[in-house]
Amino acid sequence: MSKSMDHQPADAGPFDARALEQIDSPEATAAAYFSLFRSPRATAQDYDDFERWHARDEANRIAWARVERAWEGAGAMRTDARILAIRERALANRRPRGRWKRPLAAAVAAVAVLSAGVLYQRLQPSGPSAPAIASAEGQAISTGVGQQVTFRMTDGSTVTANTDSNLAVDETETLRRTAMKRGEAFFEVAKNPRKPFVVEAGGVKVTALGTAFAVRDLDGGVGVTLAHGQVRVDMPAAAGKEAQSAVLKPGQQLVWRAGTFRIAPVDVDRQLAWREGAISFDRVPLKDAVAEINRYSAQEIVIASPSLAAHPISGTFRIGVTRGFLQSLELAGIARVENESATRAELVAP
Repeated sequence: MSKSMDHQPADAGPFDARALEQIDSPEATAAAYFSLFRSPRATAQDYDDFERWHARDEANRIAWARVERAWEGAGAMRTDARILAIRERALANRRPRGRWKRPLAAAVAAVAVLSAGVLYQRLQPSGPSAPAIASAEGQAISTGVGQQVTFRMTDGSTVTANTDSNLAVDETETLRRTAMKRGEAFFEVAKNPRKPFVVEAGGVKVTALGTAFAVRDLDGGVGVTLAHGQVRVDMPAAAGKEAQSAVLKPGQQLVWRAGTFRIAPVDVDRQLAWREGAISFDRVPLKDAVAEINRYSAQEIVIASPSLAAHPISGTFRIGVTRGFLQSLELAGIARVENESATRAELVAP
């Protein structure tokens, strides 16, 4: 069972109000403030910061109201004199609601608040910047840990390499080809029936004409996620088995490992959130979330308390901002951080 966010470890670090200003959606900010105000750690400054945020935009006030309704026991907070005063002042200065585009984390927020196990972290400019555009014909492409780069081919197709990836792109008169040696990449393919687009990774060959899909090396396996269009995946023969092929539809993911494969529906936006500089989880075991976070950072997170490994978490986190992820775990009362250095941080039970 998920732990409630109102459980705060006694020795957690100070609440970082400025971090809330960098969270990427009103609902995420509202959830973080709600968690703070249900704890004994809220200060007068926290209430002042909340008042400014609450009064700033109609979307913020709507998000706060939704969080209040979503949580059991919110009635006590609705009678808090400081919150009531803030609400009255905000209503008196209400302005027309403008257009509001909800980013990826906003959708996650709604689910996470209801599950009482959500974690949110600040999104700040220190994460990976927007991918650069470069030519990639006939050359190797490499990215370091936490880096992403987009390459444009002469026909308009693009290849976006994710963290710690190594691949080679080439184009002939009859074929467009990418050989992936390590990592992950997203491909947006310009349609050309006379010149197939082929990606090879771990013995698996993905063929597309005009489509968008991602391929990831899974340490002994390969994952293919289809955003739109259609791709054919050809898999090598394994011991005692014949070679296999499958055709994917949009919203499906194929995972091939040890001579077998499975196809399952996936949330493509969540699966490919890394293209927007974020990682998104929906009730993912902490051990898997930590493994994903570690892909993007030189600071390795280690789960020192085995009891934490299966704890489910949900939320959207900025790529490369490991400190924000750790702070979220502590604020939610899920784990405590010990022995933290530039290269390592240990998670222990609170």
